[in-house]
Amino acid sequence: MGFHELQYRKLLSELKFKNEELEIIGESMHEIHMEFETYYNDFLSRNDLSKQELEKAKTPEFTEFKKEMEAPMPETDETGIVVLDQPSDEDKEAKDVFSKLYKQIVRKCHPDRLSEDDMEYFNTMNRRFKAATWGYKNSKWSIVIKIAEELGIKPSNYKKMNGHLRREVKSVDKKLESYKRSYGYMLYEAEDESAKENIIKNFIFSLFRVRL
Repeated sequence: MGFHELQYRKLLSELKFKNEELEIIGESMHEIHMEFETYYNDFLSRNDLSKQELEKAKTPEFTEFKKEMEAPMPETDETGIVVLDQPSDEDKEAKDVFSKLYKQIVRKCHPDRLSEDDMEYFNTMNRRFKAATWGYKNSKWSIVIKIAEELGIKPSNYKKMNGHLRREVKSVDKKLESYKRSYGYMLYEAEDESAKENIIKNFIFSLFRVRL
């Protein structure tokens, strides 16, 4: 195994772990926000504070917070997957790098190339084709690679792929950081009552500039 292949394996392992973490946290965020809202309201009640009175302050921070909360849900396709922005030049360059791998997947998995005599096999390969196509269109190269590995297809240029995998790692890191910076997540991670109360106090100060 050469150096670039070793780096490739390392990046794939890192992406697998981070994507799993992102998926678990993302699926839990609604529940986390609900728990935050419950604790926040309870804190206000215990300290004889009025949410309505706080919100009358109309600070720029609170105005921005409301805009974020009232923002429309992102556009999704027919499968419920979020539609991404227009691809960047880096995305287009990466598509050229991964096109050979994707085309090999298509040759093995495209439903038009499959027999329906064995429907279980047909459905498995069709799912792989759809997953790889989504990954290729949305610049999720780890998905394309995962499907390729399941099919025994090896990349032809590890060095070029590694650069784009590092970019994907940074993208996932950015999303994880966004989740973990939220007050809901910080409250969820707090280990004791004192830490939880400090998080709520910081939340109130950040939005309303009221120091408790």
